Amino acid sequence: MSDILLIDDPLPGVRVLTLNRPERLNALNGDLVRELLAALEGCASSAGKIKVIVLKGAGRAFCAGADLKWLAEGTLADHAAHGRFHDDLSALCDRLENLDQVVVGQVHGYALAGGLEVLLACDMIVAAADAQLGDEHIRRNLIPGGGGSQRLPRKVGLARGLSMLLTGRRLTGDEAERWGLACASVPRDDLDAAALELAGGMAERDAQALAYMKRIVRRGIELPLRDGLWLELYQQHRYRSDSAAMDQGVADFAASSGRKESGDA
Repeated sequence: MSDILLIDDPLPGVRVLTLNRPERLNALNGDLVRELLAALEGCASSAGKIKVIVLKGAGRAFCAGADLKWLAEGTLADHAAHGRFHDDLSALCDRLENLDQVVVGQVHGYALAGGLEVLLACDMIVAAADAQLGDEHIRRNLIPGGGGSQRLPRKVGLARGLSMLLTGRRLTGDEAERWGLACASVPRDDLDAAALELAGGMAERDAQALAYMKRIVRRGIELPLRDGLWLELYQQHRYRSDSAAMDQGVADFAASSGRKESGDA
């Protein structure tokens, strides 16, 4: 790994990946996308040890999108190279969605175009109240290539999604929370602590339980309700067979209830 992506494990079970091209507002070029993909594969191979990933940006922004200067210097004119970049970006977003680990997107400053697409692939978003989130492809006569046209309407609804995609409208962090795009909006100074508190709490849970829960929701939401309910039951039986954590969780609850009923602390 180079210095354009920083990796840190600040809490047990939590890995923080920090986009580190602050001079370009962490804009995405081929190298950064490939390094992110490699880092996610490293997380995948550490499943059980790494339970939650926090994805954030250094400097003044989360990610301002694709690096248009880099594209203009030759990649855009080379159809094959441009295609490879978007193939890699699409693969990155798919990998974020399909990891066993929970992925928390931590956004401050700007999350625009390709930066928003990466954020949309995270499982939940914690935003600074004054962050700016938007898909601005249309303002540059571009269209999404990392899944934004599909994930955004699914997150906020068709009408709201189209309003952002077709006009380039931005949301503040507060608006993103109200629209259901972010799970929390906090003052900028509290953002790091809020994201780590959320990640650390989830990292205390069983790794397989987190993975199964994410898998049920991610796959089930694409299905009719009846099929989603069947999927939940099927995965519940699989989890019961795969993990002893369910037995331990029930036993711990029963022991705790017993102490309360007997008056023990």
